[in-house]
Amino acid sequence: MLYAHSKRDLITKELLPKEEWHPLPVHLEKTAEKAAENAGYFHCDQLGRILGYAHDYGKADLNFLKRLEGSPQHVDHKTAGTLMVAQHYPYVYGRMLAYVVYGHHGGLPNHISKGSSIGLDEVLKNKSFSIINNFLPTYPTLTIESIPKRAISRNPGISFSLLIRMLYSSLVDADYLDTEKYFNPKKAELRGKFSTIKEMSEAFSATLNDLLTKPQNNILAKSRNQVLKCCLKAAQLPSGIFTLTVPTGGGKTYSSLAFALAHAQKNNMRRIIYGLPFISIIEQNAEVFRSALGKTAVLEHHSNFTAAKDDEVDINRLASENWEANLVVTTNVELFESLFAAKPSRARKLHNLAGSIIILDEAQMIPTEVLRPCLAALKCLSVDYGVTVVLCTATQPALHPDWLDGITPVEIMDDPVKLYSDLKRVSVKFIGLKSDAELSKMLSSQHQVLCIVNTRRHAQALYKSLGKQEGSYHLSALMCPEHRTEIISEIKLRLQNKQKCIVISTSLLEAGVDIDFPQVYREIAGIHSIAQAAGRCNREGLAKEGEVFIFESSNFALPRGWFTRMAGFTRRVISRYPDPLMPDAVSYFFRLCYGLDTNLDEYNILGNLNAGADQLSFQFREVAENFKFINSDTVSIIIPYNEDCKKLLTEAKNSDYPGSYSKKLQRYSVSITPSELEQIRALGKLEIIDKVIYHLVEGKEDSNKLYSSRLGLSINPDKEW
Repeated sequence: MLYAHSKRDLITKELLPKEEWHPLPVHLEKTAEKAAENAGYFHCDQLGRILGYAHDYGKADLNFLKRLEGSPQHVDHKTAGTLMVAQHYPYVYGRMLAYVVYGHHGGLPNHISKGSSIGLDEVLKNKSFSIINNFLPTYPTLTIESIPKRAISRNPGISFSLLIRMLYSSLVDADYLDTEKYFNPKKAELRGKFSTIKEMSEAFSATLNDLLTKPQNNILAKSRNQVLKCCLKAAQLPSGIFTLTVPTGGGKTYSSLAFALAHAQKNNMRRIIYGLPFISIIEQNAEVFRSALGKTAVLEHHSNFTAAKDDEVDINRLASENWEANLVVTTNVELFESLFAAKPSRARKLHNLAGSIIILDEAQMIPTEVLRPCLAALKCLSVDYGVTVVLCTATQPALHPDWLDGITPVEIMDDPVKLYSDLKRVSVKFIGLKSDAELSKMLSSQHQVLCIVNTRRHAQALYKSLGKQEGSYHLSALMCPEHRTEIISEIKLRLQNKQKCIVISTSLLEAGVDIDFPQVYREIAGIHSIAQAAGRCNREGLAKEGEVFIFESSNFALPRGWFTRMAGFTRRVISRYPDPLMPDAVSYFFRLCYGLDTNLDEYNILGNLNAGADQLSFQFREVAENFKFINSDTVSIIIPYNEDCKKLLTEAKNSDYPGSYSKKLQRYSVSITPSELEQIRALGKLEIIDKVIYHLVEGKEDSNKLYSSRLGLSINPDKEW
C-alpha cells in the first residue's frame, strides 16, 4: 500500500499504525474530485481533475514511503507528476498543468531558472517520465473543445497566466482541504458555516424595505433613495463592469450591497467581495453588513481582525485561507496581490473569485504604478470568469477604454452630475501659503475643526503649536490602531456633545471614518484626497454649507515625488475650475494623473507577462516579487499600549511559536522606517522576540518616553510633551 501522509500520536509523537495512514489512491481521488469542482466554476473541471490525480503521483516512490516512516532523506515528489502531465497532454494544456503540479507546494515556478530557483523549462528539459513502483498513473480524459477559449485581449499574458493561477488555486485548495479532513476532521467540519446569498438577501429585505420607504423630506433623503433605486435597477443587467459614482454621504454602502445581492440572485452568482483601501473602512463596513445580514454573513479579512470567541476566530481564520464565505470584506492589497501571487497560501483563494461580484470602494485609490495590470486583471476576471466588477467612488477615475480592452463600464447612476449638485454640502476655497503659527491661530478660533496634513512629522509639529488646548487632538499612524480607535471615539463624543474639538490628523482620517466637522482645513494634495477630506465636512448636512480650506505649508515642504506631483495637478485644477470637486474638475485631474508621462505599469508586470504569452513562458515568481500594490520600506514595532498588549507580549516570549502572535499584536503596532528602528535600538528601548517581533520597552518612571498618549511615537520627543 502507498500513502500520501502518515500520522503521529498527538501526545507521544509516535507514528501510528499504517492502518491509520492516508492512502495515496484515496487522497488523489478525493483531491481530483474537489479540484474538478473548484475549476468547474470556470468550466475547466477536466483540467482540475487531471491535476488532482497528478499532483502527488511522485509519492508512489518507495523512498517517499521511507520518508513517511521517519527517514530524513528528502524526496522530490512533484517532478514525476509534472513530467507526466507535460508529456501526456497536448502542449498548451500540458504546459499549464505542469506549472501547477510543480508548484503545488513551493509556489508557482518561473519558466526560466533565475538564481537558485529552478525554472520549469529546466525541469521539463532534463528529465523524462517513467512509471514509479508499478503504480499506474490515472489519465483523466481531456476534451480540448470543452475548455473555453480566452477572450481576445491586448494583454494575452494576463489571460493565460491568470488561467494557470486559477487552476493552481483549484488544486491547492482541494489538496489542503482533503489533507485537513484527514488530519483534523473536526476542524474541517467548521467550514461552510457562512450565510448563503439567498439567506443574506432574505435577511436584508427588512433593511431594504426600510430604506425604500424612508420619508424623503429633504434633498439628502431623496438623493439616497435615488441612488438605491438606480442600484436595484442596474442589478437586473447581465454581469460586466460597472461604475457607481456617488458623492460622500450618498448612501453607497447600503446601495452597493443592495445591488450586489440582487445582481447575484439575478445572474446566479455565488459570492460578493468588497475590496477597500483602509482597514478603518473595512471594519466600519463589516459592522454595517453584520447589523443588516447577521453575524455569520461576513468574513472580515485583514491583519487587525479578531473575533470575540474562540470558535468565531477559528471559523473566520479558516475562511480567510480560501475565501469560502459568500460575503468577504478585505483590503485592496490582499485582493490584487493575490491575483499576482506565486505562493500557495496567497493564491489559494483565487478560484473562489469565479462567478463573484467584486466591489472596489474608493476605486480611485488604486495606485497609478499598478493601475494597468490591476485593470487588465479585472477585465480578464469579468470576461473569462463571469465576474462583475463595480468601481465605486465619489471621484471616478478617468479610465481609458484601451485599459479595459475597449470595454466601457456601465455607470449605475442616471445622472452623476446632478447627484453631485444635489448632495453638495461644502464650499471649497484655496487660502494659499500658511505657516503653522497662522494655522494654529485660525484653528484655535474655531469651535469644531479638522485639519489634515500630508506627513506625520507635520501633524505632530502643528499639534504642538496649539499648546495643549482643551479639546485638541492629534491623530496619525504613529499611534497604534487601538490608541487611534480610542481617540476617535473621544472625538465623536465631543462633536456629539457640541464641545470644542480641534483635530490635527494625517490622511488616515480622510476615508471611511464616519465623522462630521463644520470646517475642514486640508493641506494641498491630490483632488481625490481633498474630496475625501471634504467628506468629513458637513457630512450630515446639519449646516447650510460647510467650509473646506485648501492651504500650502510654509513650514513643511511637500515630500518629493507623488505628493509634489499630485499637488501640481491640483493647482492646475484650482486655476481652471471654481469648484475643484465638481465632476468635470475631477475628470480633468485624473486625465492629468494618467497623462502620457505617467507610468501606469511601473514594475513592467504586463510587459513581463505578455512577453511570454506565445510560448507560455511566465516568470511567476519574478512577477509576484515585482508587483507591489503598496511600495513601503517599513517595519512594525509593537507598542505595549495597555495590559492586554503586555499580556500578549509575555505569552509570545514564553511560546514555542512566538511568530503566531504577530497577527494578534497588529492592533498595537506602528510602522516605522528601518533607520527609525535603529534609533530606538540605540536608545536601548527596543526588544526583539525570536527575531520576529520588535517591541518598545519603556519604564513607568522614564522621563523621556518615546510613546505618549497625545502624540503616539516620537523618536526625538520634546521633554515638555
